[in-house]
Amino acid sequence: MSDSPLTIPALVAVDWPREHVVHPRGTRVACTAEAGGARQVFVVELRSGVMRQVTASETDVSEPAWSPDGRRLAYCRGEAVRVLELETGRELTLGEAAPGTAQPRWSPDGSRIAFLGRSRGWCQLWLIDAPVPRRGRPARDPQPPVARPITPTGFDVDAFDWAPDGRRIAFAAQRLPDLEARQISIVDVRTGADEIVAGRVSLDTWPRWASDGSLVYASDAAGWTQVVRRTPNGRDHVYLTDGERDHGEPFGVPGWGPVPSPDASRVAHVEMRDGRSELVVAPMSAGRLPKRPRGRPSKTPRIVPAAGSGVRVNPWPGVWRAVGWTADGASVVALGESEARPQDLWLLPVPGVAPTSAKPRQLTESMPAALGTVFEPDAVISPDVIEVEARDGLRIPGLLWRPSEATGRRGGTRVPCIVYVHGGPAAHALRYWIPFKQLLIREGFAVLDVDYRGSTGHGRDFRLANHGGCGVTDAGDVVDAGSWAARQPWCDGRLGLLGGSWGGLLVLAALADDPSIWRAGVDLFGDSDLEETYRLGDRPGRIDLERMMGAPETTRVIAAYRRGSPAHRAERFEAPVLMLHGRDDVRVVPRMTELMAAALAREGKVHEVRWYEGEGHGWQGRATKRDAYARTLAFLRRYVIDPSG
Repeated sequence: MSDSPLTIPALVAVDWPREHVVHPRGTRVACTAEAGGARQVFVVELRSGVMRQVTASETDVSEPAWSPDGRRLAYCRGEAVRVLELETGRELTLGEAAPGTAQPRWSPDGSRIAFLGRSRGWCQLWLIDAPVPRRGRPARDPQPPVARPITPTGFDVDAFDWAPDGRRIAFAAQRLPDLEARQISIVDVRTGADEIVAGRVSLDTWPRWASDGSLVYASDAAGWTQVVRRTPNGRDHVYLTDGERDHGEPFGVPGWGPVPSPDASRVAHVEMRDGRSELVVAPMSAGRLPKRPRGRPSKTPRIVPAAGSGVRVNPWPGVWRAVGWTADGASVVALGESEARPQDLWLLPVPGVAPTSAKPRQLTESMPAALGTVFEPDAVISPDVIEVEARDGLRIPGLLWRPSEATGRRGGTRVPCIVYVHGGPAAHALRYWIPFKQLLIREGFAVLDVDYRGSTGHGRDFRLANHGGCGVTDAGDVVDAGSWAARQPWCDGRLGLLGGSWGGLLVLAALADDPSIWRAGVDLFGDSDLEETYRLGDRPGRIDLERMMGAPETTRVIAAYRRGSPAHRAERFEAPVLMLHGRDDVRVVPRMTELMAAALAREGKVHEVRWYEGEGHGWQGRATKRDAYARTLAFLRRYVIDPSG
């Protein structure tokens, strides 16, 4: 291993641009990337791929947004919305800095900027006047603009988008008592009056307006996440996708929602399958709509079938997401990554629209030259798609990476296996660029990703299957996956666990569920006492728990919280545990690791704890990443591989 370029310092050094947004004329993309120890805004030319830095500050800049004329960029820095004039380089601050400022978005006429802010304790939609550019002179206002909220308190606004007319904004939020539903609403920016238009009984999100006044969004009303189009008259909701396959992620980072083309004739969306997200372009036409039955209320939406079928545009299998379109609608600007490639920006021509000579083109290069040979397609281990039967008969999907010598055939090498448990729990084990997995494989481990019940990507019923039994039923899936791996001819029976956040909770819960099968577990900033974290964690985490388990206010629910809390089962642990946690974590507060460590100490169990000052829920600093990776690898080597550990 000492001669291999695949080392922890090399992996930590890999970074890539993020937060991409396409120029109004479709000629450039603004994004953020690290420069001088902080994230800054860069502009990438789509024709040449040339990338230049346009901001310079000691603190991070995030979430850039183009003005409609393409001459200015809005972004967030220091909890304030700022505007950069590209011609003059002048930066203006809009309004006062406020907690949780995020997602600045220009109105279609460029006169206002909407953004999210938490200055009142709720994530509200705010509006502020934008500076007016003056020909030949920098923009200035006689008085500083004042921001005003246009949504009430009492719920948190999620994704949002301006309507083409500039008078309305569509936004997603969980507004109703039903925590299994998320609504899409349209608010009048002048009066603040709003109306829920989708999601009363389903989880609907990622609203995006098309130029014809229709609205596309993702919805799981049909049992699987599908792309839906609300017609400009608001009377019809048309499915643009179908089948038993998710066409988006209802939770997680932006980029999983549908993106309509500039002329509103097509929509780009993802399609989840076998640990991948394909990028598909489908027609927006719905054909001829049926007549409305007599006496039906005019505001009652009708679900009608869509016409046409989509075409895949991504050039190789991986995890793809649409960023936007070129102005002519001939190409999709997209992000692509896989286990062999870090995330990069691509220009993907649409068959039948782009010239036949047009080919997919990579615009950025995030892979360091030193790692290029290590991650050649022939050198990277790709996963097998597997299914495990859980103890109650439910089929649990997963992805399995095995060293090339662990064939499972007679005479082949048998290896230990690390069960890799994703967070969420409403997330999905996709074939992301996670090079630490490849490092584990080169160390002689197999790696098994588990989409335990509660994961997304497998339909609404599967996502709800852990409700009422968190920390028990989903942890049972992790145990059953490990037991399955131990029985395979390529495995020597030695098992370890690795997971973060909710995955960290399941690592601890699985160690208590079936203590004898594990040799070690690594918990990264995971829960240990669900009732305590409900009281001490942040509001999004508390709502997640209440959505899955109910509020811990009755004897029955409190008992379920306790059953799913590994801090109350420390006496069952047999395998050593490594716990890593950031001191500034507000989602899973440090108290969770303190409680677990105290419980293990009382029982005389082998455990180690490492705290990281200044880190929140996940690792940001490179020094933290290096230390966490090194400790994890050393711990797994010591206790899983070394029989005397």
